[in-house]
Amino acid sequence: MRICSIAIVLFLSFSHLGQNAPVASFTVSSSTICEGDCITLINNSTQDPITYNWTFSGGTPATYNGANPGPVCFDTPGTYSISLEVGNAWGTNLTTENISVGQTPTISASALDSLNGSAIVDTTINMFGQAILTASGSAGGTLSWDPNSDIICNTACDTITASPIFNTYYVVTNTSPEGCTATDTVLVLVNFIEAIGVPNTFSPNGDGKNDKIKPLGYGIIEIDFRIFNRYGQLVFRTTDPNEGWDGTFKGKPENSATFVYKLNYRLVNGVSNSKNGSITLLR
Repeated sequence: MRICSIAIVLFLSFSHLGQNAPVASFTVSSSTICEGDCITLINNSTQDPITYNWTFSGGTPATYNGANPGPVCFDTPGTYSISLEVGNAWGTNLTTENISVGQTPTISASALDSLNGSAIVDTTINMFGQAILTASGSAGGTLSWDPNSDIICNTACDTITASPIFNTYYVVTNTSPEGCTATDTVLVLVNFIEAIGVPNTFSPNGDGKNDKIKPLGYGIIEIDFRIFNRYGQLVFRTTDPNEGWDGTFKGKPENSATFVYKLNYRLVNGVSNSKNGSITLLR
């Protein structure tokens, strides 16, 4: 009888190994999002759960019964709870996490009319002129402009002075403390003045002044610049707007003489044109 009792106890002990209530656990792709955004969830529950009951307060969908739900989206700002209850034959377990849904800020951008200071959607300036652009949005946000290389910005950046040399869209972004953003755009049109030319004289003597010759002007994006000697021989050619001729041919300095150039170019406003002329090299 004693041996039988021990056997029964051992049987009951081993038969309960691994028979535990599950532990609910999950991770959220982000605990802070913006209205209209969605999150994903990964189920990390342990101890062999069989049932899964998800609840998403304020979310779409509101519930889900399965191990891994698809995207859950939130359209209204606020703080919401996400709950997962798991169960098996040995019991249930519940865990909850909160997420914060931030409000999308507002933003409105415009240009100021140079004549009367009224707000207009877009504006036109002359080349080398300035445009005054303004932005207003919901309080508490941070304003930023793109591009920002040719602007002067006040402390809050709600008013800027822009000086583009070609037509430019300026995008202003209002970023809330929660990282939510809103954007608006202003177009500044530029009355482009074509002013492209090649100096007629240069002196490549190594003094750092007029040592190279190249086309000068604004808004050049493509060129084909060729220079010929008096025999019609090509002594220099470049398609780089920043590269100039140093007065050499095949590594040797050319003597003082008059050369002919041919220039084909394209500008940022899409205009293509050509120029021909003469260059005097002085030694």
